[in-house]
Amino acid sequence: MQNPTSMMCRRLALRIAFAASLASATAWTAAAAADVQHVIARGHTIEAIAHRYHVTVKAIVDANHLKDTRHLKIGETLIIPGVSAPKAGAGRGGGGGVTAAKTAGRPVSYAMRAKTPGVVHATRLATNEDFVVRVSSRRGHVAPTALTSFERIMRSTTGLTHPPDARLIALVGQVANHFGSRKLEVISGFRPYSPTQYTTHSNHNIGRALDFRVVGVPNEVLRDYCKTFHNVGVGYYPNSTFVHLDVRDTSATWIDFSRPGEPPRYNTPGVEADEGTSDVSEEVVTPESSAPREASIAPLAPLPGAPSGPAAVPGQPSSGPVAAPAAPSASPILVPPPPPPMPAPNAPALR
Repeated sequence: MQNPTSMMCRRLALRIAFAASLASATAWTAAAAADVQHVIARGHTIEAIAHRYHVTVKAIVDANHLKDTRHLKIGETLIIPGVSAPKAGAGRGGGGGVTAAKTAGRPVSYAMRAKTPGVVHATRLATNEDFVVRVSSRRGHVAPTALTSFERIMRSTTGLTHPPDARLIALVGQVANHFGSRKLEVISGFRPYSPTQYTTHSNHNIGRALDFRVVGVPNEVLRDYCKTFHNVGVGYYPNSTFVHLDVRDTSATWIDFSRPGEPPRYNTPGVEADEGTSDVSEEVVTPESSAPREASIAPLAPLPGAPSGPAAVPGQPSSGPVAAPAAPSASPILVPPPPPPMPAPNAPALR
């Protein structure tokens, strides 16, 4: 027969162990759903911040007692409720960030059958314009009308345009198909060269790069899918709200940990990055001129005897459909010199 004192000690030890395990589980749950802080930077909106952390706008508004969500102050800190903070060093080399698939504890597939195959639904955030563009032609190539539409979607904030690369638009169409025809939000496309840009030769300057995101899809998932393409550049920005995609001869990927207004802080030295976060003004609605202007040089006049007609779209077969030629620039109006002054009525005639 066991000693009553030893039985009481054993029961007490079991109670202490149970209480410790319960406290540990409670602490783990709290850590898994802890609040994180987000520092507002230039161009950030409440919708973009909610999209990044996969929470609702109402949750952020309630947690911070916000009254005016349209005028966020740069430098202020917002509490993002119920989001797991990433582990120390998890972002280095691995992309960082917390996806909905990880926090839910089970894998989530954002890929689904396209509702409108070959059609891209896009919003240009700078002007809140919506576009529906059929990318693929009947022959499987990029339709010339799609290039024209994306030239307008990708225009700069000053209204300048540049013909987009056909392969870039084809890849954007594949992204739309892969994620079930979800809407694409375009942050930045063509940007004319600026001496202040961090990359001297940027694909944004020649219509070969796009900064965008997919509604309802974490940027980490979009980044990973874009990395499956051949000969592309993929940039990921944990402290921003978009993914960069460009077409190039050799593939490259990079992570930039900087915030808007800061110099780039890449994960790998010497990486062939295409831009810094400060090169992009996110979601800023800017007034534009009534009609976009051409950024490229006006076409030269054809040589005598040269055949006339529309030029073929790059990457298209010569026998296939071609794009309409660019409108020629207006010819200068020649003003004739003024006639010589008439002699006065009573002036003597010149001999």
